[in-house]
Amino acid sequence: MDAKLWAAAGLTGGLLLAGGGWYAVAGTETSTHAVCAADLSKDPVVADEFKAMAVVETVKNTRAWDDEGGSSFLSSQVRVLRTLQGTVPNVLTVTQGVTKKETVAGGYVNDDPLYAVLEPGGRYVVGIETMDNDGQGPWVGYVAPAKRGVDGEAAHWRDVQRAPVPAPSPCDDVVIG
Repeated sequence: MDAKLWAAAGLTGGLLLAGGGWYAVAGTETSTHAVCAADLSKDPVVADEFKAMAVVETVKNTRAWDDEGGSSFLSSQVRVLRTLQGTVPNVLTVTQGVTKKETVAGGYVNDDPLYAVLEPGGRYVVGIETMDNDGQGPWVGYVAPAKRGVDGEAAHWRDVQRAPVPAPSPCDDVVIG
């Protein structure tokens, strides 16, 4: 064997060993994490989860769309009737995830009873996850009808904010990857 062949064989072998070593280390490395969401059926958890909350009235739905993955979204212009916590502008357009239903007036519903669809004229308590969602406006992660009226909701949430946050439930929704 000449020197060039030996060099090529050595280089190839070295690359195979390095690649195999990398695969052995990187290919078997795993992480474990929970993907459970906060229990939004408990108001103290809601108040702890969302740093910005408000009682709003929906002015109009401004945009609805479906992404390629099958998710649907609805943007709505809302007028803030009372800020419950954090800083919220007087008027803003928020975005929420919805389920598209062809037979429902307006075309969108939400299958989660704890997450109402913002409808024009309706009054809601909203928990805002982020004040900017890639130009689509703030994302609301909690939407519930304002059943107590504006003053009643303000009093209720003021009391809730003082209440201790319950310990999270055990989470068995774990991803290993």
